[in-house]
This record gives sequence, C-alpha cells and structure tokens, in this order.
Amino acid sequence: MAINVTWQGDCRFNVVTEGGFEVFIDAENKSAPCPTEILLSALGSCSATDVALYFKDNDIKLKGLTNDLTYERTDSEPRLYQSVNLHFSIKAEGVTDAQVKIAIEDAINKYCHVCLMLQPSILITYTVDVINI
Repeated sequence: MAINVTWQGDCRFNVVTEGGFEVFIDAENKSAPCPTEILLSALGSCSATDVALYFKDNDIKLKGLTNDLTYERTDSEPRLYQSVNLHFSIKAEGVTDAQVKIAIEDAINKYCHVCLMLQPSILITYTVDVINI
C-alpha cells in the first residue's frame, strides 16, 4: 500500500492515495485543510462509519447521521490534541438509547482504526442527540 505526497510550494501538498484519490493539504490552512484537520476528519468519519454499519447490521433504519468534533490542544508547542469529543446527531427509526450507546462505544473502543490508534495519546469522549422517528 502506498500514498504519494508531493510538495506544491510553501506548505502545500498534493496527496494521492493508492486508489488514485487526491487530497490537498496546506499546513498554513490558507488554501486547504491542514494535516491535523485531516487527522480529525479521519477520526470523525471513521467512527461515524462504524456507527452507521452497526445500524445497518442490526436492521435499524438510519435516516441521518452527523459527527461534530470539538477538541482541546495542549498549551505549549507542539500544540498536540489533548482531547476530542465526538458529538453524534442521529436520526433513526425505532432505535433505543441502548442501541445507540453500543453502536458508539463499540465504534470508539473496538472497531474504528483511527480511534484505536489515537486513543493511547488522546482522550476521546462522545455526546449524542437522538431523533427517533
């Protein structure tokens, strides 16, 4: 497996995945997301994917899902992520609070590769709003 990162000048890079997908990154955050925003985007989308898959595997009709991340960084350089909260907003038919809790906790602690890689260094918590339709 391989990813190609090519410098585009200043602190800008073009990233091409093995599958041929392109992502633009700007460490100065002027023309594209910075690398750490990409990292948090991976965390949010990976954990949301595993929540959606739980719903699918359990025949729960998911109608909407968002994951809004908030974070705190250390005060001193390098400004590392100290904690991240994943705030899930879920709209589903006939879902119970217990099912939502299992889906999210399993995603964070068992299935999401990004969560599992980051958790030893970053405290990952979650909050949730459920709209049961």
